[in-house]
Amino acid sequence: MSNEKLSDRAREVVSDAVGEMGEVVDEGLERARERFEEAAEDFEKRARKTRREVRKRAEQMGDAARERYDAAVDGLQRGYTRVKKDASDLADDVNTYVRENPGTAVMIAAGAGFVLGMLMRGRRREEI
Repeated sequence: MSNEKLSDRAREVVSDAVGEMGEVVDEGLERARERFEEAAEDFEKRARKTRREVRKRAEQMGDAARERYDAAVDGLQRGYTRVKKDASDLADDVNTYVRENPGTAVMIAAGAGFVLGMLMRGRRREEI
C-alpha cells in the first residue's frame, strides 16, 4: 500500500474511532443524566414524605400540648374554686364564732394584735 492509501486508511480508522468514542461518551452522558434525574426524583419523594411526617408529628405535639394546657387550666380552675369555697366557708365559720362568742373573739383579736405589735417592734429595733 502506498503512503497515501495508508494515510487515508489511518484517517478512516481514527475517524471511526472518534465517532464510536463520541457515541460511547454520548451514551454515558445520557445514562448519567437519567441516573441523576432518577436520584433527583427519589430525593424529591423522600423530601415530600419527610415533610408530611414532620407536619404530622408537629400536629400531634401541638394536640398533646393543647391537651396538657387544657388539663392544667382545668386543674387550676378546680383548685381556685375549691380554695374560694374553703375561704368562704372559713369566713362563715369565723362570723358564726364571733356572733356566738363575742368576748372570746375580742380577746383573741387583742392577743393577735399584741403579738403582731411585738414582732413589728422587734423588727424595727433590728433595722436601726
